[in-house]
Amino acid sequence: MKREQIDLLGEYIKAGKSAVLIEQIPESVIKKGAVVINSDCSNAELTGHFENLEYVAPEWYKKLMESSKLHIPVLIIKDINKVPEKEQRKFIELLKYKKVYVNKIPENCRIFVTYSDLKENPIEEEVYSFMAQI
Repeated sequence: MKREQIDLLGEYIKAGKSAVLIEQIPESVIKKGAVVINSDCSNAELTGHFENLEYVAPEWYKKLMESSKLHIPVLIIKDINKVPEKEQRKFIELLKYKKVYVNKIPENCRIFVTYSDLKENPIEEEVYSFMAQI
């Protein structure tokens, strides 16, 4: 990463207004408590499910809420363009409204979305519009 890209990334992170599309996340970030959602997760894994009449939030959401008590929470959506463009759309609510089903994620949450080889596997246009690319 070039110096100006690093500076720009720092500004986006401080602002925390939009998700940051980035090719790689250092493993050390994940080890420090970042919550990771794989792009190939099922809808139930992403949005939660109902048991009888009671809504059960997804596991990643519970972890994110716990981590927000200790530090600025970090959410990573991993390898978004490894799933078909149509399937990428399941992340729109999370990226646009910063919520999952009826639960808002913490206001100060930083969202990073990783990708690889955009020429070979593009990102769906509307999904892409909710991210700042570095």
